[in-house]
Amino acid sequence: MKEIIFIILLILITTILSAEVISVILPETETVKLTPYATFDFADINESSAIVKSRVWDDVYWTLNDSGCNNRIFPFNSKGELYRAEWYKEKNGGIFIGNAINIDWEEMTTDNNGNLYVCDTGNNFNTRKDLAIHVLKDPFPTATGNTTSFQTIKFYYPEQKEFPAVPNNFDCEAVFWANGNLYLLTKHRADTQTHLYRFDSLDQMKINPITRIGTFEIGGMVTAADASIDGTKLAVLTYNNIWVFEAEDGDYFNGKISWLPINANQSEAVCFDGDDLIITSEQMELFKLPISELIPVN
Repeated sequence: MKEIIFIILLILITTILSAEVISVILPETETVKLTPYATFDFADINESSAIVKSRVWDDVYWTLNDSGCNNRIFPFNSKGELYRAEWYKEKNGGIFIGNAINIDWEEMTTDNNGNLYVCDTGNNFNTRKDLAIHVLKDPFPTATGNTTSFQTIKFYYPEQKEFPAVPNNFDCEAVFWANGNLYLLTKHRADTQTHLYRFDSLDQMKINPITRIGTFEIGGMVTAADASIDGTKLAVLTYNNIWVFEAEDGDYFNGKISWLPINANQSEAVCFDGDDLIITSEQMELFKLPISELIPVN
């Protein structure tokens, strides 16, 4: 009986903590207009919605296009120059994932085991019941024009009871891997918060429920996220701001937080690159922002 009571109390505490909205008071400061240091040299990268730095290959980054484009990911270097197999025709580029469909690809992430995660998580109208993440080995960027995923993780939000949902808060453009787990942050249209979810199961034989573990008043729509290699820092991008959270006892929202209001056109991708953040826009631009330029806010 005591064990049952303990489990019930633990569930109640977890529910209460996940419902709490964390917020900070932001100082008044000017918006920083970022200047691109490079542009993509390949016209087919015309709606960059993700960026991830490879943890397998040196000076290799990956991006992909948004919904309505084909099932292709693009490797490029720090100058925005596309890698392509030597036998490719000049007009071709990128690597096709043969067994994946791009319904609304919005994000990419990577783990420390050489895997890439291509995230079909876009859900603008909150009507989708086929949300999925495709897992593949990080391919050598100039060796092939085709690859396949070895796992597809289907998932759902337990809190969503209606399709479409009211409020419209079950879109996602931000997925990251940290400390052995996959996480996602929601993009809201009914308010300016974001919910942090954790994948407690990656079973490809079922549709996995994900667990809401926190809520933050982010002040806008979340368009991308990335965690540092050691998982201690989390970068979160909105259309007008960049945030960096430093985890305290594994909790990003209750640790040190820094922030900066930025103008980087329609920016929808961010990744860590040493002491810098790399941001891309749908205008084919790449920006580099030193983390040290962000303002501590708590």
